[in-house]
Amino acid sequence: MSVTDWNTGDKSAMLSIGTHKLFLSASGPDRKSGEPVILLMQGLGSTINEWVAVRRLVLPLARWVNYDRSGLGRSEAPPQQPDSISAASVASELDTLLKNAGIEPPFIVVCHSWGGMTAREFLHLRQKDVVGIVFVDANTEKSYDAGNWPLPFVIAVTDGVDWLESTGLEADHVLSDKEWAQVKEAENDPQLQKTVVAEQRGFRSDSAPLASKHQIERQVLGSHPVSVITCNSARDMQRMYESGVAAGKGTEAEREQFRNMLVDHNQRQTDWQQDLLRLSCNSRFIRVDNSGHNVQLVQPAVVAREIRWVWDSVQVLPQ
Repeated sequence: MSVTDWNTGDKSAMLSIGTHKLFLSASGPDRKSGEPVILLMQGLGSTINEWVAVRRLVLPLARWVNYDRSGLGRSEAPPQQPDSISAASVASELDTLLKNAGIEPPFIVVCHSWGGMTAREFLHLRQKDVVGIVFVDANTEKSYDAGNWPLPFVIAVTDGVDWLESTGLEADHVLSDKEWAQVKEAENDPQLQKTVVAEQRGFRSDSAPLASKHQIERQVLGSHPVSVITCNSARDMQRMYESGVAAGKGTEAEREQFRNMLVDHNQRQTDWQQDLLRLSCNSRFIRVDNSGHNVQLVQPAVVAREIRWVWDSVQVLPQ
């Protein structure tokens, strides 16, 4: 176990999980006895660099802990890179990391995109230790069509299209120039790109194992607060489609399939994410129509506000 006191001051270190080391950091107010800590679980292929704006807003309120997953950001890759990385394996590594660091519960989890799946697998391992969750445009066990996302016609039409430029993130993000440069530098790292491929392979098989745990049906979080933020991800897909068509990508049949998918894309996403409300009897749903999938980069105050709601709700629950 680490001899570092992660409950006080600004701390960061490379910590071993047995096979390799992961980058972990903690900051914010010194933690009082029994007080929750905010624990970030970011999306597929994402580093903690994408969350600096949210973190900045949360630090006056609560202690914030984040880490880079294996093969991403400042963390090491395992000695033998797996071909597939599952949500369950991510949760297991995080469980080991927290235990080795000596960071004790309770945890308020903030999770984005595929992080919604990894967070739910972590909840399976540490159900008694999670006292609240903020889901940020999160994936669920229903998010992928027979495990085949991204669909072949989406790949064909968006081949070579720059996500950051086409979706407007390049222009709309609220990070400083230095912070944004760090996000882009991380994305261009060859090891990160290799890890993304393995994570993509893994998430195609995540749905069935998670569904088999019946967390939603069992309302596993009881009365612990849950906030579900859903964004206008169809806007991102529409912009990617337009950029792909402008670049001459995809056949007309593939483009038609893409257009048909967009018709009810947001409604399907909304329906699936609203299922997450049933994890608890104390939950609320926030819709952000003027932001795409990466709301943490464009409207970090929305995420920070929901973290505060969960934090405040935890404080009034009986211990």
